[in-house]
Amino acid sequence: MKSEVRPGVSASGYTLSMATSRNARVQVSRDPDLERAIKRGRAVLGPSTPTSRVVRELALRGAEAFESDQASEWKAVEFALSVADGTSELNFESLRSVRDRAWER
Repeated sequence: MKSEVRPGVSASGYTLSMATSRNARVQVSRDPDLERAIKRGRAVLGPSTPTSRVVRELALRGAEAFESDQASEWKAVEFALSVADGTSELNFESLRSVRDRAWER
């Protein structure tokens, strides 16, 4: 009895290892937080969007958010230092006036 060999399946019936992507894959546990993020992402990307695409978009956009947050933090630190150094160009007298009018001093 001769067995028929199909592409991707060995003669013994076991699936052969096949490369499905040129890039390495990442395994992520689908915990409740990730499930909520996937649900929110799918609401934006569309209900038929594959989960792998949703997770990829979440990762890419999350990386952009990390970078943006870091840039904002650096700007805030620079501003705080400029206030401490007296080089911020803030008009403290105007700020005191606004505060006093707001609190009717």
